[in-house]
Amino acid sequence: MKHFLKRTLAYLIDCTICYSLVMLIIQWAILRNIRGSIGITDEWFESSWNLELYVLVSISLPVWLYFTYFDSNRTTGTFGKRIMKLTVRGKENKKISLVKSFQRTFLKLSAWEIAHFGVIFPTPIYFENEPEIRILTVVGVLLFLTYMLSILLNPDGKSIYDKLIGTKVTEE
Repeated sequence: MKHFLKRTLAYLIDCTICYSLVMLIIQWAILRNIRGSIGITDEWFESSWNLELYVLVSISLPVWLYFTYFDSNRTTGTFGKRIMKLTVRGKENKKISLVKSFQRTFLKLSAWEIAHFGVIFPTPIYFENEPEIRILTVVGVLLFLTYMLSILLNPDGKSIYDKLIGTKVTEE
C-alpha cells in the first residue's frame, strides 16, 4: 500500500506540474494571445478534427514529452518521482531508454487520450445543448481505474503497462 500511495502522490505532483505548464503557460499566456492571429477562432473549435488537433498539439504532446523525457535514462525521473524518491527501471534494473519511456508513456496516458477522443467526437461535448455520457469517455476512465487497481493489487506494485513493456517503478 505504501508503494501505491507513493506512486499516486508522485503522479499527482506530475499532473499538477503538467497542468500548470499546459494551462497556465501554453494555453493562457501564449496561445490565448496568438490564436486569433493564426486563424483559430471560437467557431474553429466547433470542428471535432480541429479541436482534436489543438488538444494533441497544445495539451497532449507537452505532457507526453514531459513523461517520456523525464522517465528516461536522460534524467533522474519526473519531478514527482524525484520528490517521492521513485525511479522507473527496465530489465536488469537499468534506467530505461527514451524509446522505452515513450512506449511506457503511450500506454500510461492512452486512457486520457481515449477520454479526450470521447468528449471531442462526434461533436465536441462543449457545443452540445444537452450533452450525454459518451462511451469512449467512460472507457478512458475505466482504463485509468484499471491501471490504478493493477498497481494496488499487484504484489510487485506493477501496473498493467509496466508488465506489458517490462518496466517497474522502484524506490531509490
